[in-house]
Amino acid sequence: MNKPDLDQWTTAFALIAFLGLFLAPLLLKQAGQRRHQIRYVVAILVLFSIVLVYYVLYWSHYLQYFPVLNRLAELLFLSFGVLFYFYLKELLHQPIPFRSRLIHFLPFLITFSAHFFILLVDAILPDSLSQSPPFSYYRYFYKGLPWLVLVHLSLYAIAIIRLQPSFQTLQEVARWARWFSFCYLGFVVANWSYYLLVDMPFFNREWDYAISLSMAIFIGLVAVLAYVQPHIFQTSQLPLTELSTLTSSISTASTARSGPVSTRTSIPEPEVRYRHSGLPAHVARQFAQQLQGLMRTEQLYHDNELRLETVADRLNISRHHLSQVLNEQLGMSFFEYINSLRVNEARELLRQVPRQQLNIIEVAYQVGFNNKVSFNKAFKQATGQTPSEFRRSMQDTPNYNCSSPADEN
Repeated sequence: MNKPDLDQWTTAFALIAFLGLFLAPLLLKQAGQRRHQIRYVVAILVLFSIVLVYYVLYWSHYLQYFPVLNRLAELLFLSFGVLFYFYLKELLHQPIPFRSRLIHFLPFLITFSAHFFILLVDAILPDSLSQSPPFSYYRYFYKGLPWLVLVHLSLYAIAIIRLQPSFQTLQEVARWARWFSFCYLGFVVANWSYYLLVDMPFFNREWDYAISLSMAIFIGLVAVLAYVQPHIFQTSQLPLTELSTLTSSISTASTARSGPVSTRTSIPEPEVRYRHSGLPAHVARQFAQQLQGLMRTEQLYHDNELRLETVADRLNISRHHLSQVLNEQLGMSFFEYINSLRVNEARELLRQVPRQQLNIIEVAYQVGFNNKVSFNKAFKQATGQTPSEFRRSMQDTPNYNCSSPADEN
């Protein structure tokens, strides 16, 4: 019997596993209105952490004291593709019905049941009987299990790759979805490389860490994003097409009244508040009022390099709480909010000041945009018109000089 010991690698993986187990309940608690989505990420964190602990026990020779845990990792692998796929579908607002979810989990449930049936038979029957047919046939089950796992992981890798074009219409969620997908694909590649190389004479123990390293990277990525960009796990982001439709319909009605664009009402109010956040709803409302007052009096949005951290410092709150205030109270991300203020002021300038005094690019710079392309894009997204089209539609005096068509280019 080998003497149990821990080295640098196993110690590091054990710490990362405990980080995942510590992070999972916190992530679920802070999920707010996205609890139904985050449950998949939480499940992945917990299962990855359990598998890492299993591997640590295996490498450090402590697993010999827990024989009932043998094969646990391979069995859990049949759930990972399903969980990654379900979460990406939730991000696309395409939830999978319960019956379909159950079908996806059937390979995991069947193999897990077969495994525990074999354990039960071994525990009940004497060795002489359990080692003879038909009970001895379980060896073929365990020989085929790794290849079943690889095929299962690969099928979900294909499904996840096929989902990627659907994320092109999303904003910040698209970047997170890509990283999330890359983590899974890296996990699949690590599994294939291990099982293809494990019987090679040149294979060494360090390469055996590839699967664990891919899981550790995922846990680390979630931990970093939970701190740096917590809104990814807290609020839903509307597709740009939906946002454009909503803002266009609001701005069209507003233009007919010659009133300002109501960006605040262009995005639906979140259905569920941050009930478990460290920032209560009534305090968040106060910060939202302070934020709007600050922007109204000091017009910080004129700074084309304005950052979330800068505004958070001015309000004396954390950047995470400011993200919550924006998403919960205003229904927008930081840059959506800043651009809405810039577009509102640009509309007033285009309505009131003729082209001879202020052309399109000068308006863009004055309200805080740093180039005409981003100005035109944000303006048209909010109003349904280019700045030049809007200026022409707003002319109401004979001597009002509107911009030429060239200004749109």
